[in-house]
Amino acid sequence: MSEPDPQELGAEVVSGLVATNDDRLEMINAEYTNLCRDLNMDRQTELQGYETYLEVSQRCSMEGTASHWMCRAIYTACRRTSTPTVTGQNAVVKGNCVSLNNLLRCCKMSIYEFKTKIKQWCDMANLPQEFVNEIEDLDRKFSITFMLHKRFRIIMDMIFSCPPNEKKHSKYISLHGNHAHGKCSYIKLDDICWRLFLCAKNQKPSNTVDLVTSFNLMICCIDLIYNNVLAEKRTDLINPKFEGLPSNWTELDFRHNPHCILSNFCDMTEEAKAMKATTFRQIMSSFFQASTIYGNKDTMLGLLANENFERNLKSLNISYEQYVLSVGEFDERILSAYDAGEHTALNDQSLRPPVTPLTRKQDLPAQPAMAGDKFEPVHNATTNVKQLSAFGRITEPTDFVKQAGEEVIAKLLSIIEEIEQKFLAKYPSTEAKSRFQLAKSFFFYLLDQILQAEIRNKPDIDLKRLLVQKVSLVIFNITLMACCVELVLEAYKTELKFPWVLDCFSISAFEFQKIIEIVVRHGSHEGCLNRSLIKHLNSIEETCLERLAWARNSTVWDMIASAQLPLPTWLMVNLDRAAGALQIFLRKVYLLGWLRIQKLCSELSLCEKTPESIWHIFEHSITHETDLMKDRHLDQNIMCAIYIYIRVKRMEDPKFSDIMRAYRNQPQAVNSVYREVFMDINEDGEPKGKRAAQPKKVTQSHSLFVSQMSKNEIQQSPNQMVYSFCRSPRQAMNEKVRGGKRMLSFGDDPGLGGVVEAKRPHISQVKVVMDDPDLQSAEQQPAVTTEGGVGGEGGEQET
Repeated sequence: MSEPDPQELGAEVVSGLVATNDDRLEMINAEYTNLCRDLNMDRQTELQGYETYLEVSQRCSMEGTASHWMCRAIYTACRRTSTPTVTGQNAVVKGNCVSLNNLLRCCKMSIYEFKTKIKQWCDMANLPQEFVNEIEDLDRKFSITFMLHKRFRIIMDMIFSCPPNEKKHSKYISLHGNHAHGKCSYIKLDDICWRLFLCAKNQKPSNTVDLVTSFNLMICCIDLIYNNVLAEKRTDLINPKFEGLPSNWTELDFRHNPHCILSNFCDMTEEAKAMKATTFRQIMSSFFQASTIYGNKDTMLGLLANENFERNLKSLNISYEQYVLSVGEFDERILSAYDAGEHTALNDQSLRPPVTPLTRKQDLPAQPAMAGDKFEPVHNATTNVKQLSAFGRITEPTDFVKQAGEEVIAKLLSIIEEIEQKFLAKYPSTEAKSRFQLAKSFFFYLLDQILQAEIRNKPDIDLKRLLVQKVSLVIFNITLMACCVELVLEAYKTELKFPWVLDCFSISAFEFQKIIEIVVRHGSHEGCLNRSLIKHLNSIEETCLERLAWARNSTVWDMIASAQLPLPTWLMVNLDRAAGALQIFLRKVYLLGWLRIQKLCSELSLCEKTPESIWHIFEHSITHETDLMKDRHLDQNIMCAIYIYIRVKRMEDPKFSDIMRAYRNQPQAVNSVYREVFMDINEDGEPKGKRAAQPKKVTQSHSLFVSQMSKNEIQQSPNQMVYSFCRSPRQAMNEKVRGGKRMLSFGDDPGLGGVVEAKRPHISQVKVVMDDPDLQSAEQQPAVTTEGGVGGEGGEQET
């Protein structure tokens, strides 16, 4: 028997592969089609989703369950469509009327998997940034609701108890409230309270843009349902161990009187009571008027009466469904529909405290006594608000500040008034005025603390002249007030994240980063800023230093353009005692870069001396090839510097993929750093860049980085790696990390001061400074004030 011809055999193999691929494609098509039929999707949206799915599958590796990828393709296709309705002019329904709950159920996908992987899909499918922002906004809102639902469960279990003849929770049974008619059961009670809250917060979404306000609203809903349970004398649903019960609640002749339990669960009791008396009552009145709920509209009782309860639950479900379909948001009833065990991953995510930035990590206040417990976001937020609210009694400048004189104080108040008008015009909530008032109170406190500290450090300076100059400094007041606003927004956990305040008040990141260390230093007194808020300030300072201050339109480039190049090294910015604004900025950038190089090298298990060599490459990129930072991220250049070192040393490991993997474990890591890298500018001089599905952009940036660096930096053999720089900053930098105040200026300082004429110092000089207490304290003290006063030319004040 003759052997088959090799060409024929090869043809059979190829034919078999083609057949296999065709079979696989046919199976995928069938699974996708069946899924769309189950969801009752229209044909056009179905085809759009399938085309995107196939296109992405050809470019990217889709590991894992196929239906999970289909889920993402279907959701994005639906989310990007809208359907006109007959309810009103220009009214539309977003999301193609496909319920996210049904989609997840059909695809057998958990909420956590969906939340994490939908962002990955946005990158893989190269979806427009506008759509990505919508997804992030939806995710943020759902995260707030998830945190609230955890607190909701705890509070409900404290107040109410499940009768022994009822099942406490059962998967899916409560989503639409389709239970047998009759009196209110424990599950239905849980349902109506959660539905009431969801409908209430969506009735006035601008009032519930933050975690704390939403929590107060949720407590008002629970308080109302609790009073209705008492009024109906449903003692079987009451937890007898609840401390807020009236003393005679079990007696037969018990007559219900309004009974407020807000103080039992809310740290911000007065704020919650104010909401109950105003916003919440307005919402409930609108519900009664629209027949969303039935009962006594004056007392707001009778909601759980046998004749009203079932239709109230049904009406709330219908109202909420209409809202979800009209805006295309997550159906948050899903939280009460699943078993608690299915939220394990979401629990871990929500109970994880914010990461700790590397900046001033050693100066953070000690962890609170309850640090051993799991992080509780709602409690953390209300605690932060409570601490800032302690300064609410300060409604005007302090007597100390008023010594500047009436004319100066009038100018200060005029500046604050202008800032307030900008804030009120852009903050999307009726709570805007009260939020700004709290920020203003903290501003007056900080201004007093900062000026008093400056007087203590400069006892020979005329008090009135210093106050006049400082209080009159517009940029100082604006940045300080903006920082106070940012603290209030963070305390309330609003959806307006940094750098929103910079856009709101038209402040450059370069100017804003100057104020942060001052606020941390003086705001830490008396515990007014806790660990959580200080970490937030440190984090946004890093954001300014690593990225925002290097934007193409940043004022830092004007200062660099007028400075003598190359820029000063870290040795020069550490030793100079008449530092200008640019020099201080570089000092902070160098310190941040050194900390991150150390941490990345540790993560990559590189030898002890490696960070020193990598540091020189990084420092050279800042001093000699400064344009490499324009519209880019500090971490991109650090990763490229590490890779250059590895290539020059001809090391087998780590690979570039290992560097990116190690980067993801850094506290400041974000995907955009290695997925979006500025490569060029367009004809109009604007940055042009595009989003990438795979992390190739940093490697492209690496090629650009290499082309800009000198040949001596990147082409030496391992035995010839000789740098024309001083030794690494290991000892001196580590000393700077451990302590020492930096001096900051808000005046019209001359950029680098006199540093560009200074000779390059040797490492031994730095060691002398670090070892000599007199020199070290002098380095930490403000420069001698010139005739121009504080913040004048050539001077640098300590603030």
